Amino acid sequence: MKKALLVLFMFLLFISQTKAQHFVEGRVADTRYRYLDWSYTFPSRVAVDIFYIGVPGNNEFNLGLGYAFKSKVSLTLTPLMYAVIAKENGQKGIKLALLVNLEREGWKVNSFLAHYIPLSGRGSSYQVLDTLDITRVFKCWEVGVSNGFFHQEGSWNPQTGPILKFNDSKGAWAISYRFGSQRELRVGRAFVF
Repeated sequence: MKKALLVLFMFLLFISQTKAQHFVEGRVADTRYRYLDWSYTFPSRVAVDIFYIGVPGNNEFNLGLGYAFKSKVSLTLTPLMYAVIAKENGQKGIKLALLVNLEREGWKVNSFLAHYIPLSGRGSSYQVLDTLDITRVFKCWEVGVSNGFFHQEGSWNPQTGPILKFNDSKGAWAISYRFGSQRELRVGRAFVF
């Protein structure tokens, strides 16, 4: 079984003709939300993703591995599995996630949906959508709506609101103001290289 997994991994690592890509993103919000992400997609479409996310009372480090499935209609689906370590309460677990990117006819959809499964420490499972951004492209600008939620132990924190992005040669700037059970002004910068 181990040999078969190693052969599969090597096959995925070396078969594709797509270009390798780094992605770095940082976000902050007036709710003391903090996010820093680095991901790398190999030419074989194997993706490595490392990110930190912090909110009051919870600071998580996530190390993930996945595979980017690309279609001919500019759709990329990337299932990922993360090892998660939190600073608080000795919390360790696994996060299963799906990253969705779609670009079609002047529209963009970007989404990250995940389910956390605790393995040790104090903490319970949760689901998160951070974020589901739907934007319309106008040259270097994107205008649209940003959505998200956090669900844990029967408690929901849905948010939605406008988002504005400015794309340049290095990536994009983004600002959103989301409403819901709490309001949040969020600013972010992404680099692609």
